Amino acid sequence: MASHEITAHNGHHRSLPRVWELPPQQIVSDGLQRIRAAGSTYRLLLIITAILGVVGVVALIAGPVLSGWGERQPWTYVAVTFGFLMSTVGAAPCVSVATRLVRGHWRRPVNRLAELWAAAMIVPLILFFLLVALLPNTEGRPSLWFGWWGAPWLWDSLMMIALVICGYAFLYTAARPDMAIVRDQVDGNLNGRFARLARGFRGSTQEWRTVDRAVAYFGALYVLLYVGTMTLISADFILALIPGNNSAIFPATYTVQAFESGVALTLVTAGVMRVWGGARDYLHKEQFFALGKLQLALGLLWFYFHWTEFIIWWYGRTPRETALLRLLYFDTYFVPFAVAFALMFLAPLTVLLWNRIRAGVVGPIVVGALVLVGQVFEQIRLYSASFSPNNIYEGELTVIPPAYVPGVLDILILVGLIGGAVCLGLLALRFVPYPSIWEVTGGLWLRAKKPFHKTEVVVIGKPD
Repeated sequence: MASHEITAHNGHHRSLPRVWELPPQQIVSDGLQRIRAAGSTYRLLLIITAILGVVGVVALIAGPVLSGWGERQPWTYVAVTFGFLMSTVGAAPCVSVATRLVRGHWRRPVNRLAELWAAAMIVPLILFFLLVALLPNTEGRPSLWFGWWGAPWLWDSLMMIALVICGYAFLYTAARPDMAIVRDQVDGNLNGRFARLARGFRGSTQEWRTVDRAVAYFGALYVLLYVGTMTLISADFILALIPGNNSAIFPATYTVQAFESGVALTLVTAGVMRVWGGARDYLHKEQFFALGKLQLALGLLWFYFHWTEFIIWWYGRTPRETALLRLLYFDTYFVPFAVAFALMFLAPLTVLLWNRIRAGVVGPIVVGALVLVGQVFEQIRLYSASFSPNNIYEGELTVIPPAYVPGVLDILILVGLIGGAVCLGLLALRFVPYPSIWEVTGGLWLRAKKPFHKTEVVVIGKPD
């Protein structure tokens, strides 16, 4: 053991995390509970989100699909939904990868919640293939590509497919040991569905080494692919479709705000599981405190990247830059920007700045929910602005298009397809146990209780 980590402090300040008091048998039982039987709350949420998903598909077909691919503007809210899902369910697995890197034991009950959202990546993948056909040829207009064959359609598609495959591989690799437990405890034979998913996993030393390496490699690869994919999406679907917008920092801005939303989604998911999912013993104050700090840091980064881009345009104020400021910040889409600014920057700053709130449970969850709402408005601002101009082959925005006002079908697409993605996340809970049995019980073997003044602390060994 290279070092030790004290996870509980004096009882006057924080209570002992319940997860470190549970016996391994209890953790196994809790993990299998949702596999054996679905509760009434779970079934109700599953039905509601499934209905929303069907409504979203019907609205998608009745609206943009029937109108064809001749114009981009009718597809605006399909793109908004795609951007929102890529910035939330796509970013959530990166939270698991980041927390694994720091090797903190607080992350053990949280990782599975972040990884589960990889199951919903099929929805943005389908939307991507509908939207990529709208991208014009790169010849004769500014773009990221320098005459690459098949650009942007081929390379964007390859990156997107690789990202989704890697996300599913990451989730499956991290869940395989738990599937073996379900096979032995629930299936009871070698022909059940979990026996096929576990693929003969028996827990040998070599198998555990393989799992550790595979989780690390797939996780690292997922983050690399995610950053690359978001860079291409931001460049081809937003940046290159707004004449005169040659911002060098926007792809980084788009990716950073996606990481912020990934943390927010993990926080909200943890809150739902704690209140309605029976996970109160696993999701203690320390999980929300740690995620709250990440939320605050990424909220500050959101402001930093936006300010860096904004001040250049504001200081230069050439006709090109003035047109971009009017379109994206002041005139046309001022309201979406103001809402996003308030919810993605001011809310984390003014609420999570206070230690007492950040160290609680309710404060980080509320801020996470606000950030998700702010992300919707941010995507509305960006994709409405990029799918409206018709003169993308010109050097600057000579005519500022009016704001795109969504119709009923647009709202149904947004709400319905997000509901469908949530439905897939809920379905994943029937195949992937929560909590991660092997990770949480692995933390138990590294713990020891020690007296400290008038209370007890849990000291946990941190392996090299």
